[in-house]
Amino acid sequence: MKNLFLILALLAYGLYSCQPGPAQGAEAPAQDTTATEADPRLDFTILPGERVGLVDLRSASEADVLQAYGSLAQKDSVYLGEGLFEQGVVLFKENPKNRVYLYWDPLMSPRQPSFVSIYGEGRQTDWSTPEGLTIGMSIEQVEQLNGRAFELYGFGWDYGGYVSNWNGGSLEGKGISLRFEPNEDATTAVEVLGDVALSSDAPAVRQAQPFVSELTFSDPTPDPMSMMQGGWRSTTDESYEIIIEGNQVSHFSDQRLMYTAAIEADPGCTSEACAVTGTAPEGFCFIEKGEFDAQCNLVITANETTLEYTAIGAAGGSLVFERVD
Repeated sequence: MKNLFLILALLAYGLYSCQPGPAQGAEAPAQDTTATEADPRLDFTILPGERVGLVDLRSASEADVLQAYGSLAQKDSVYLGEGLFEQGVVLFKENPKNRVYLYWDPLMSPRQPSFVSIYGEGRQTDWSTPEGLTIGMSIEQVEQLNGRAFELYGFGWDYGGYVSNWNGGSLEGKGISLRFEPNEDATTAVEVLGDVALSSDAPAVRQAQPFVSELTFSDPTPDPMSMMQGGWRSTTDESYEIIIEGNQVSHFSDQRLMYTAAIEADPGCTSEACAVTGTAPEGFCFIEKGEFDAQCNLVITANETTLEYTAIGAAGGSLVFERVD
């Protein structure tokens, strides 16, 4: 499970296999507006942080995508890395050039894809951003789009070639993750191989002539459900602790289990349980489901050290917890 979280973290930063072939410059593919008007499913525009074609990165469920793309979408196995496969959705399966892989992490929101990945074929795809970010671009071209050099992992291993830090450039904070591969006809020095941190403008990196082999997009807004995982102790009552694991929460008093309940993410607080006071709150909620009822909780803070939420409709103020090992 820890490996899965690492894989998804790399994807979400901003994370199927490598596509071989000679390096060459890539230009933004020309969009066939006539085809798009005739069939909106053929819109290959990417707006980072917003949408990939008809897929809303902020609020598209699996059912939404299957309905939007119809016969061009199907449930299929999606590779997560390190030999892990899970069910997801594949678009344009019969067209490798424009094939898209989507995955929803069951521990996160079912209304938001964890990642949307594109690999192209022969270093080509019709998918691109308005600025021209696409498969096959050279590392120099991506550096120009970013406005400065960035960091990436060394080549030739599970996370080889993934961008690890945009260094405050134009591509940072937009839910864009890229993977580079060295040109098989270029010289790849030993120093740029393996689990090492590299700068995109390093001479040895440029000598390898890396090109974009993978585009991955996600909602750049942090998912509170991922931050909520783990153990928490009340800041006002040290005997009260909760442990959130996946889609369930366990409540403890003096280290004795009181009860366990299923929980479900509710971005936007749209559940009926959130409207018990007449008006649903605005923000991110999670629903705690009991045997006979459901409690809506509005998340106020969820980070590495603090969890604070308010039980909608319940008496008293918000509950504040600090993380415990």
